[in-house]
Amino acid sequence: MILSIFLSSFVIYLICFNGLYIGEKLGLLDKPNKDKIHKNNTPLLGGPIILIVLIIFLIFNLKINNIFVFHFYYMLSFFILGLVDDRINLNAYYRILLVTVFSLILMTLDESFVIDKIYFEISKSEYYFGKFKILVTLICILLLYIAINMSDGINCLLISLSIFTIIAVNFLIYENSIDIFDTSFLFALIFLIYFNYKNKIFLGNSGASIISSYFIYKLININFHDQVDVFEVISIFLIIGIDMVRLVITRIIKKKNPFSRDLNHFHHLLLKKMSLPLTIAFYLILSFGPVLITNIFNISVIFIIPISVIIYFYTISKLN
Repeated sequence: MILSIFLSSFVIYLICFNGLYIGEKLGLLDKPNKDKIHKNNTPLLGGPIILIVLIIFLIFNLKINNIFVFHFYYMLSFFILGLVDDRINLNAYYRILLVTVFSLILMTLDESFVIDKIYFEISKSEYYFGKFKILVTLICILLLYIAINMSDGINCLLISLSIFTIIAVNFLIYENSIDIFDTSFLFALIFLIYFNYKNKIFLGNSGASIISSYFIYKLININFHDQVDVFEVISIFLIIGIDMVRLVITRIIKKKNPFSRDLNHFHHLLLKKMSLPLTIAFYLILSFGPVLITNIFNISVIFIIPISVIIYFYTISKLN
């Protein structure tokens, strides 16, 4: 573990301090325009950094008979898709189609990569989807993939959300120790948050995509093997999910591409009125408040979720 931490640290520093040069050579530079808030060319190297750190941790910390082949395949396929998108700006519908294909392939290989049932803690009961489980799984995958990619719009937000989600899922919802994937992700994200805050590195679509694939696989796998309250999971991704739905509906009403870029995201609106740290703090409180309150006071998260929803829409009404 010490060797992987040392080597990962060295690689991260090497890439970050030579980010502009590497980004230019690889064609991975995010150039400013009217739909973006940064003013200088910034390398889109967050995804490559996360993947390299993951590989380093896997090489030095996994036994041969304990390789998470399916999880790694899924993240690698999403990473490559995001990397191509960073270079040539793929049509959103092509990305959604490819995500669907990657997911269907994995479903045929890994029986645990399917949402066959959901568990309700409040009633101590399970609901099975039967013949609709493939369709339900694909819908959930696409919704989380799109929502996570849409949430990556300001520095440190998606990284912060990801760090807290890893902690919440492993210690508050699943109540299990973290594995090598969790450890490598946490390590890479904690390092990246500084360079992202300083506008030295952006996650890019490769970064957002590999993060989404990590959570998609982990949550589906956990749900298959254990009883995890569906409302606790929903509560964590509630704000990015609601914001995604609001943006898509708003753009359709205005006869725009539902996946086009704009500065009408919740985080963009907050940033116009608050500093970056306050914006992120407010977003994190809304996202993780319900599951924290649930664990502290031992009440069902379903009673707390409406409060976050009301606060979200009230804030939107004041910011617009």
